[in-house]
Amino acid sequence: MTHLAWAAGALAAAAGLALAAGRPRRACAAPRLAASAAILTLAGIGLMPPLLLACAAVAWGTAAGPGGHMVAGVCVLAAGPIGPGQLILYGLAAALAARAAVLAAAALRAARRAELRGLALAAAAPRQLPGGGTAWIIPSRQLAAHCAGLRRPRAVVSTGLLDLLTPAEQEAVLAHELAHVRLGHPRILLLGAVTARAYRWLPPARLAWTRLRRDLEAAADDEAAAATGTAPLLSALAKVALAAAAAPSTAGGNPAAPAFADPDDLRYRIRRLQQPQAPGAGATLILRAAGALLTFALASAACQALHASPEWSGLVPCLTAFGYLGWRPTRRSAGRSPGDGR
Repeated sequence: MTHLAWAAGALAAAAGLALAAGRPRRACAAPRLAASAAILTLAGIGLMPPLLLACAAVAWGTAAGPGGHMVAGVCVLAAGPIGPGQLILYGLAAALAARAAVLAAAALRAARRAELRGLALAAAAPRQLPGGGTAWIIPSRQLAAHCAGLRRPRAVVSTGLLDLLTPAEQEAVLAHELAHVRLGHPRILLLGAVTARAYRWLPPARLAWTRLRRDLEAAADDEAAAATGTAPLLSALAKVALAAAAAPSTAGGNPAAPAFADPDDLRYRIRRLQQPQAPGAGATLILRAAGALLTFALASAACQALHASPEWSGLVPCLTAFGYLGWRPTRRSAGRSPGDGR
């Protein structure tokens, strides 16, 4: 039971710390760091149930007799005969992992289908922004503003939405969507969505997913405000929100960013823009510490589950993988926006 307690305690404590560190008051000033904590929390939630079920199966077998033992210092497989109880636990762990894999495959197919290509791309009009990057305007009366696709994501905005806005507000909305593309948010959201959907019965998964979406929207808001000014973005958000509220069926059926239709997210974004806060040293330190602790806990658990060496040399690949996952949302916007060409 020692390893079961370690795995449960380390991942649960790290995920709990990350959720506590990502509270709106801290995340408001540092949305990129908060998004990093949120995606790492979702990764931990995705890893924890199958691993703990397998650990419980081995602990059961070990307690039942001398035939069971730990493999590579962690409870993953039991030696000797496997009883019905262990088979049930192993089956549940395999079912959870298989369900997550099926949902991931479905999400990848959906993202592929959502890519702007073929006749849809031919009907769209490219619009170059003064600061660089190209958004694609689709002829539609729906209120749509989103990033379409995965391999070559593009910022897509409908004429129905742009017709509501002044030229300055249009540029602010387009800059917001292009920021999502430049910062790589579509892929981050895909990973988070798969985990959140696979474990939607867990309240921490739903909370981490809500915060991830909120923080990525806030990060894109910061990019757009820096490029076009805060006032146009604020007025654009207010106009689109009013239009969506007046026509809920239309707003609910389009692929627009969730924050346009979610009153809580909208209030949070408007409050951030109205009362900007500089990242405090304390909040930044707490968020970075939460991310580092969760990265180490995830790397340790994943490496042991894969029978890797418990030594530091064996942890390096896992630390690299989860370290990249945690770093990705904090990347600053740079370079030419992908998807500029047809």
